Amino acid sequence: MTFRGYLAVMALASVAAWLSWIIVLVAIDPSAAGPIGFVFFYLTLSAALVGTLATALSGIRAWARSEELPSRHVSRSLRQAILVAALVLVALLLLPKGLLTWWTAVLLVLFFSILELAFVSAQKGRG
Repeated sequence: MTFRGYLAVMALASVAAWLSWIIVLVAIDPSAAGPIGFVFFYLTLSAALVGTLATALSGIRAWARSEELPSRHVSRSLRQAILVAALVLVALLLLPKGLLTWWTAVLLVLFFSILELAFVSAQKGRG
């Protein structure tokens, strides 16, 4: 698959995920659906965030650094999209419980930043 093909497929999948999330948001009553409603909410939101961020980051990286292989752009962008989506989802899970304060947000950002730094360090050690 070409890089443009990847971007097209990811963009279409992201649109489908956002549409799914909107359907879940509008059609499912959280009090009536129980835990399954929350699972659908968070799964569709995470798929939409990962797809959108991975597509955007891959496109920006390819435009800014055209000398690098597109596969490197894709792998880095996908990893970072997953980490950012996980950060957003953890924050959303903490919010209704009243546990998301400024210092827990800072700790979350630090945790995910250190995790990304570990991935980057491991890749530099291999390559």
